[in-house]
Amino acid sequence: MTTKRWFFYTVIVGALPLIIRCFMLLFLKDTNWCMFINPIDFVFLGLTLNLTNINALNSMTNTDVMFLSFRENSTWWSTLAIIFLALNLSVLYIDSFMSEKVLNGFTLKIVSILLCVGSLAYSYHIIYKLNQKDN
Repeated sequence: MTTKRWFFYTVIVGALPLIIRCFMLLFLKDTNWCMFINPIDFVFLGLTLNLTNINALNSMTNTDVMFLSFRENSTWWSTLAIIFLALNLSVLYIDSFMSEKVLNGFTLKIVSILLCVGSLAYSYHIIYKLNQKDN
């Protein structure tokens, strides 16, 4: 997968909820940014990126020992990121069902955004390495 295809088919499609919320911000009056920063959208973007990593790595048929080591390590890190993102998602869902908020919403947003940005950087790294293998 080329970097351009990865960006348009994975990043943009995964970020559609964020893009739609920002687009709606232009048309609504009396709104604030906090209303449009939904941590669940960031978690789903991170999950999409890491699942794409695993799919791209497992679709490669290179039998080079260095590549196999890279594939195993990258798959392991992507799986670990999916576990952290799923834990974050479950905490966000539990928090949304609680009548009394006991969790810090700002911290949940920051953690979700950091996990998403980390997933984006790591996914770009993997796609970059896979493109180097193709050339």
